[in-house]
Amino acid sequence: MARFHRIKRLATVIALGLGVLITFSANAGQESARLAIERFHDTLLSVMKEAKNLGYEGRFEWLTPVIKESFNLPFMTSRSTGHHWKKASNGDHQRLIDAFTYMTIANYASRFDGYSGEIFETVEVKEGPRDSILVKTQIVKDDGEKVALNYVMREFDGQWQVVDIFLKGTFSELATRKSEYSSLIRNGGFPKLIARMKEKTKKIRNKSQAPDNAP
Repeated sequence: MARFHRIKRLATVIALGLGVLITFSANAGQESARLAIERFHDTLLSVMKEAKNLGYEGRFEWLTPVIKESFNLPFMTSRSTGHHWKKASNGDHQRLIDAFTYMTIANYASRFDGYSGEIFETVEVKEGPRDSILVKTQIVKDDGEKVALNYVMREFDGQWQVVDIFLKGTFSELATRKSEYSSLIRNGGFPKLIARMKEKTKKIRNKSQAPDNAP
């Protein structure tokens, strides 16, 4: 009986220890995810403040490394094409990733083209489904308007990276792209999708470099 109680106490100690480790690991993951987003936001603010001096090309160049570090763009590309991804060749995979990457960076370089007192705030960090972490943030404009930006993050080789963004807190960027891309693939295959991504990137660049948008 005494031996049974000793074993029971040992099992309790082990269970408590595992609980502490799991909690510590979860908290560490949430802190890492939060810091990754706040570093990204710090870069966005710097780019916004220097936007006119940098011009579109300068903003694109500055944002490229931080976006590639903060977002898992290959993962996002595969998820945005849904079940079609498995049918693509390795060459198509790389062309899709490249086109998706340039389009993503172009969007940020175009949208964050000025500064008028905006700030980024981290609202909440919590566990999400399927080992993800949700980092809820908002952009606060100079007039007090708040726009929600919620990031879904997963860990890849010890690094927490964005795999989806919920614009205004509710609209999944990947879900929107998946619907659009599936239609393009069905009607023209991967070449049509890649061409459409490149076309969008070119339009963004041309619009951002138009005289009215020049520094």
